[in-house]
Amino acid sequence: MGNSILHFTMINKLLIIDDDPVTIKICELVINNSNFAKEIVTHSNGKESIDYFSSYFERKKKGEQVEAAPDLIFLDLNMPVMDGWEFLENYLRKYSDRLPQTKIAILSSSINPEDFIRAQQYDIVIDFIHKPLVASLMEELKEHEQLKKYFSNN
Repeated sequence: MGNSILHFTMINKLLIIDDDPVTIKICELVINNSNFAKEIVTHSNGKESIDYFSSYFERKKKGEQVEAAPDLIFLDLNMPVMDGWEFLENYLRKYSDRLPQTKIAILSSSINPEDFIRAQQYDIVIDFIHKPLVASLMEELKEHEQLKKYFSNN
């Protein structure tokens, strides 16, 4: 047998923030089939995710063992409770400086050019993906300047 173990490199954790269960299911299938992420966490709105990060840092502050933070967040824009833009503002204000490795890709059905332009104003937003997520997009993301370090075969 030797030491020729197949080693797939991928993102450790991907967080999907989307209120549509069908979109989440499609994302999970495409991501798993693309060997893109080892773990997928899903939240149905921005507030759930802000609460998640708040709890994460509370536990970390108490010296508790915490799981790895997401490497990438797929963020929907149009959601109830707290939409994608509100999440982004909250996240930038409270958490992004503490998680410099974590990047965000907007995953939206919006065709409003203003959304696209607005997304480009955030350094943390590395891509604007139109739904639905498809395999070819996953391959493109693997080559993305901000993500390819996770996929290079060392």
